[in-house]
Amino acid sequence: MTADIVEFPMRRHEDRLVLAVIRLEEIVREVERIAVAQPADGLHCLLAVMERLGDGLVDSSSLLLDDDANGRIQSAFTSLSIKIAETREALVELGKRTHP
Repeated sequence: MTADIVEFPMRRHEDRLVLAVIRLEEIVREVERIAVAQPADGLHCLLAVMERLGDGLVDSSSLLLDDDANGRIQSAFTSLSIKIAETREALVELGKRTHP
């Protein structure tokens, strides 16, 4: 008796999920690179990457979660985006004070 391996084509949902995970992995690698290359100067870059990471997680959640949970995720990351913007503004103000 022999066994044949049957490969089924990936469904669209899975393709989108794989692509979403790949994008998230790219963002993580970027964070690692910035942390090593620009530990002092890279804070603004890291904030931008955090925003992109949040957007990517929201996109991924739409593939995995029901509408209610997805709405809560979107709300949480909207709040995070607001905090990131406030942090960015605080850094600008701090820079103005230390470098007149």
